[in-house]
Amino acid sequence: MKKKWMLTKSAAVLMLALALTACGEKEGRSLPEEETTTEAETTEEETAPEEETLSPEDMELIKYNYYVDLNNDIVEVIDSIGYYFEVVGEQEEFSLLPDTGLTYGYRVYGKNTDIIEDCLMLADMEPKYDELDPLVKEMAEPLRNLMETFSNISDSYDYADNQYQKAKEYHAIIYSSADTVVDLGYQFMDAIAAMGDERIAEDEQKFLDEGRLIIYNASHALTIGKQILNVIDAQEITDESITDLDLTEIRPLYDELVQTVADFDTAAADNEQMIKESLSNSRPFDGLYDSLVQALEWMMKQVESGRPLDLSGSGAPLGSIGHFSEVMGKCIDRYNSVFVE
Repeated sequence: MKKKWMLTKSAAVLMLALALTACGEKEGRSLPEEETTTEAETTEEETAPEEETLSPEDMELIKYNYYVDLNNDIVEVIDSIGYYFEVVGEQEEFSLLPDTGLTYGYRVYGKNTDIIEDCLMLADMEPKYDELDPLVKEMAEPLRNLMETFSNISDSYDYADNQYQKAKEYHAIIYSSADTVVDLGYQFMDAIAAMGDERIAEDEQKFLDEGRLIIYNASHALTIGKQILNVIDAQEITDESITDLDLTEIRPLYDELVQTVADFDTAAADNEQMIKESLSNSRPFDGLYDSLVQALEWMMKQVESGRPLDLSGSGAPLGSIGHFSEVMGKCIDRYNSVFVE
């Protein structure tokens, strides 16, 4: 069974979540529904096809995948909350903050609410997720309110009319829902991440047991990358405070990442190993993992230099946490395209 790596980012948290897909299948997922046949599709001489049933394992994959999709939408909604309050004051009465240089609705994006309805249905279905199912139900209404309101804001061109009347109405909804979504949303993200960590460990052990060294090392390099980001997050370090990062826990992870990437390169260069794992490209990652090692090296050197980053330009500069995260994202996308999709 293969898992799809996803990189998600919020204002305060950088984390990885995993989606699952059946081995050898595309990731496309759909909720179970009753089959129907039309008169044109059947005749008296034909028998209706047997109704397709999903195994418990299939249902677990479907439910977990939908919850991961919800997780990623929650991250984006929390991002929008943060960006909204960079322009608007964090009090009950609507007011624009002075001298921000930003426009109302700055980087606020709406989301389709269908995922909420899907997950609400799944929350009452097997398998039961004792921690996640109640969170889905409790979070559904305020999360839906925010998704719809942020959609309205991103599409609004007359929010300033009548002394910002629409903006005031939007603000009332956001102010009443934001704290609940942030609180429950982080609980949901922590739970889904813990579930993903457990499943990754099981899969990586299975890859090793089966001698599938290419996919093992490809997955394990991402596991190490996540551990590095978790260390940074636990210290509450950002690019603005990168010189305060304690590298004590990161240095052994760097050594492990270097060895894992070297093992990946060795396995990927072995034609027999490529055949064993049914891979057609002898360099499926085109040096992306080597770039990940280099990005980490630059970040560590930046910390050791004691010099703050120049963050005045656009994009993430070399040596930044943001650049390491961007390279991680590229590796994750490639992992998905090579091993999952």
